[in-house]
Amino acid sequence: MAAGTEKARTGRAVLGIHAACALIVLLLVASLAFVLDRSVVEADRYGLNGERKLVGNELQHQIDTVVQYQAELSFWDKTFNELDKGSFSDAFVAEEVRDWLWQDFGFSRMIFTDVSGRTVLSVKDGVTVQPTEGARTLKWAGDLLDRANRLYEDALVAKGNGWTLRSVTIDREALAPVLPNIHAADLRMIDGRMSVVVAQAVVPKSLIIPASRQKPVFMITIKPFTARMVADLERRLGISSFAFQTLSEVPAGAINVPVSGCGQPACMVAAWTPDSPGSFVRAETLPSAIAAAVIGALVMNFIAFRFGSVFSALQASEAENRHLAKHDRLTGLLNRSGFDAALMASLSNAKDKPFALLCMDLDRFKAVNDTHGHPAGDAVLKTLANRFASRVGTRGVVARLGGDEFAVIIEQGGNQTELVALANALILDAQVPVPFGGQLLCVGASIGMAFAPSHGTTAREIVPLADQALYLAKRRGRNRVQTVFDVEDAADHVTLPEQAA
Repeated sequence: MAAGTEKARTGRAVLGIHAACALIVLLLVASLAFVLDRSVVEADRYGLNGERKLVGNELQHQIDTVVQYQAELSFWDKTFNELDKGSFSDAFVAEEVRDWLWQDFGFSRMIFTDVSGRTVLSVKDGVTVQPTEGARTLKWAGDLLDRANRLYEDALVAKGNGWTLRSVTIDREALAPVLPNIHAADLRMIDGRMSVVVAQAVVPKSLIIPASRQKPVFMITIKPFTARMVADLERRLGISSFAFQTLSEVPAGAINVPVSGCGQPACMVAAWTPDSPGSFVRAETLPSAIAAAVIGALVMNFIAFRFGSVFSALQASEAENRHLAKHDRLTGLLNRSGFDAALMASLSNAKDKPFALLCMDLDRFKAVNDTHGHPAGDAVLKTLANRFASRVGTRGVVARLGGDEFAVIIEQGGNQTELVALANALILDAQVPVPFGGQLLCVGASIGMAFAPSHGTTAREIVPLADQALYLAKRRGRNRVQTVFDVEDAADHVTLPEQAA
């Protein structure tokens, strides 16, 4: 039972080792999953922020490009001089406005007007239209006209009898030409298409404004986004499904940047399907994470197996050492130490559970050793030990105290007559010949019996009495059982002649 308990305890300990290693593996997998998830989230966040900045910069680049194209006319002496007459010549409109800005750059509308809205020229898709047509367009760009006028007035500096515009510092390292900072530009929905709208006062290259021309004529240009422009934008930025939509129309999964400061659902935004780097990060790192998790699991499984094996072996070794400390190596029976512990345990419960103590010596065993050698003696001891243990069974324990000395503790379940009968059966077991090397080895046994608690409640009391009974059995001819009661009876009679031991 103790062995079963020890085995169960060892099994639980090994199971605990495996559970701890499994927990470590789970923590490793959870950590890798958490790190991978955070990496994907952060990569997506960083990528989306980068895409927003790229798209915003690209839209600003489109505006700046239109500003540069428009300045080819608005910041030009020829245009300024044409307006000195209050209108444009047909040749100027045909060559510069229609054949140049519309034909070459794709400007859909070009309007020349003063700050009050009086239109000097209105061109739509290369065709001159009525001033009223241009006035209707100005309602979508009126704020830009006002802003351009403020910038123009802020830049005016009185000079002699006229005016000059505040000069702009030339940056020789910049690729773009220097323009006076008097334009206002933005993205607006015009004629159902998102367009770049630029408003700027027409000024000469010299930036010198005569007093009579202080009130400027503004040039307003409209450059719509074309399918080609959108395709080039997607290719340069590596995005897809780019479109201008209202905020409420943006599909799920798309990201956007506003094209103006408006944040209402009806306001226009630039939306596109993001190229989320998180999916790339996941695809690239997931195999490594899985491999790391598998390797970690295998390592921890190996550690658990090895540690469990070592622990089991250590426990088995300790159990074996404990067993050997109390058991005889040759026969497997209890040794003197184990017997003393068993006797102490039985004596502590003797009042509730009486028992019989048998001290037993083998007869003629020395002759077997002397005649046939120690291997024969060992064979006799092991065979008889098995017979004695089988005979006693679960009623008690059998011990080998050393040499040919045995001791038996038997629970006193029946009367003393039955116990004596069991002792006689042990003697018969000892007398059955033991085959060894083609021969039959014959020995016998003498037994002395004492009963607890009748003959004592301590080892010091009961063991000597059982020994005295054993000596009496030997004196009376061996191969017999004598009890303490027989010793007491013998003391009342004449002592028998002592026989040779």
